[in-house]
Amino acid sequence: MRAGAEAEPGADGADISRAPEADATASGEPGLAEGESRLARLIVAVAAVAVTVAVLVHAGMVFFHVAPKNAVSAQHKSTIDTYMFPELAQNWGVFAPNPLFDNTRVMARAEVRTADGKQAATAWVDMTAYDLRTLRGTLVPSMTMEQFRQGWKNFSRTHDRAGRPIGKLGALTEQYLKRLALERLRPVLAGRSAQRIQFRQLTQAIQPPEWTGRRVSDVWKSREFPWLKVTRDDFEGTVGGR
Repeated sequence: MRAGAEAEPGADGADISRAPEADATASGEPGLAEGESRLARLIVAVAAVAVTVAVLVHAGMVFFHVAPKNAVSAQHKSTIDTYMFPELAQNWGVFAPNPLFDNTRVMARAEVRTADGKQAATAWVDMTAYDLRTLRGTLVPSMTMEQFRQGWKNFSRTHDRAGRPIGKLGALTEQYLKRLALERLRPVLAGRSAQRIQFRQLTQAIQPPEWTGRRVSDVWKSREFPWLKVTRDDFEGTVGGR
């Protein structure tokens, strides 16, 4: 055969110009390629099923958390609460079935012992402003900033008009609030140990929409609660640990 001449087909019509290596490459490993394809499809299917199950579980937990009390939510309350709190807590407040009619600010101050052994009260510290300063300008705020607001809501519900706790829950909310307040009072305590702590609530009515034609007084109303004794347990892990 002359150099550069075209190869002639063999007797069986096959192109004898193709090298054996080319045939092996062309044929490849069909079993291996098909196995890899099946594995990839299986992984995608498993991932899709896992995501679907996770979405259904989450949607179910949220539904039973916010739905009216029923047999399922009553029987599995502990499991639902464990899943939802604290990061995924939901409520119907976003739909405002009971809109707020006033602004509320909570303040606190502590009683400390001075250098000459006398008792003195610190300045009032705005607990609400503390949380607002931490919240504003934060793209992903922490749910811990809800601690004091929720704690105060529970405190108000579990104390009578004289500020006395109602039952064991009242005592627990008292202890909870004292510990949160001690952290926020750090600047004014300046390393001193608080002997007692006192809360004050300021409320101001929210003006109705202009189209109602009604106006209400916008004067802030103040309510002071009784002094609460600070115990050694209240200092565990907070300011002025003894």
